[in-house]
Amino acid sequence: MAEIYDYIADCDNVVIASPIYFSQPTGKLLDVCSRFQTYFAAKHFRNQAPIIKPKKGAVILVGGGDGNPKDAYKTACTLLHHINVKDIYPLAGSFNTNKLPFAEDETAMEGIVNIVKNLNN
Repeated sequence: MAEIYDYIADCDNVVIASPIYFSQPTGKLLDVCSRFQTYFAAKHFRNQAPIIKPKKGAVILVGGGDGNPKDAYKTACTLLHHINVKDIYPLAGSFNTNKLPFAEDETAMEGIVNIVKNLNN
């Protein structure tokens, strides 16, 4: 994780992309991001500013089922806030993949193109 922490400190943009399983990002993504707890502890218990450089971010989610990404998006935004992402672009993704494959979802593709434009400004 030391290399990942260094990368997070240096980067300008962070994108979380995940399928939605049981209304949340994948367990493996949450396993890795649970290690961001060190940033929470630094701020709230050690009175340190663990990441000085503010970042821009985005969330891309894909799922079928009920098509509701609300809880997964909220979780992803919480994770981004812990690593000093101040500006989070609106959610992009495909939320009805049971009926419309992601590759055919023009709205999802447009959302991703807009994320890329925003992060490159």
